[in-house]
Amino acid sequence: MERPDAAHDAPRSRRGMSAQGSALVCLSDTRAELATVLILQELGMSVDLASDVESAINWVTRARYHLLVLGGTGIPAAQAALRLRRAAPAARIVVLTDDWEPPEGLTPADVEVLRPPVDVNAMMRSLWPDP
Repeated sequence: MERPDAAHDAPRSRRGMSAQGSALVCLSDTRAELATVLILQELGMSVDLASDVESAINWVTRARYHLLVLGGTGIPAAQAALRLRRAAPAARIVVLTDDWEPPEGLTPADVEVLRPPVDVNAMMRSLWPDP
């Protein structure tokens, strides 16, 4: 059965040469998105892009991502992070936002927050995969 929204829901894949893990990036800022994808690929990760939080949630329930990077998703960052944490309890979540109010149900260990402006070196250090 063909779904009319399948093409919209499917994450756009940006595969690295040799995957050391997988990441889903959901950022509204195209420059931040490109920089994040390039950094993650440099770290050897396979990267998919989601256009919004609903698509991201849809895909994390279907695929195992090691890392989720989000920001500027159209809903408050804390709400998006909480929804993604519930959908992907084992994934590492990094949020790029300057408007962070930790919601009830999330601890600092659940979500890492990077406040803009983030330079490339700081982002690289933050996104470096945990051993």
